Amino acid sequence: MQYAQWKDGCYLDGPLDGKLTQSSSKENHVSFTLNVPHAVGVVVIVGPAGSEWILLKKNEEDMWEGEVDMAKVWGTNTRVAVSATYEGSADTYSTLLEYAT
Repeated sequence: MQYAQWKDGCYLDGPLDGKLTQSSSKENHVSFTLNVPHAVGVVVIVGPAGSEWILLKKNEEDMWEGEVDMAKVWGTNTRVAVSATYEGSADTYSTLLEYAT
């Protein structure tokens, strides 16, 4: 699911499928790679009630990347969200994308 903020110039290299599955992962890890213009932080939020926040790293090409261990959420219908924060609102994260597991 895409949220309104996603349409502000963002693009996704992966994962492209809206449902994350164990069969599409590599040893229970899912690679996230996306471009979020003007973001100062991008996280993947997983687990019950968003209990785990994994900070993605920004590379030289302004792409945000990271590996997320999904072992404990496979088959649990847990929400996985990608959120970003921007200059001037560092305490607030906006949800950009949402996946199902």
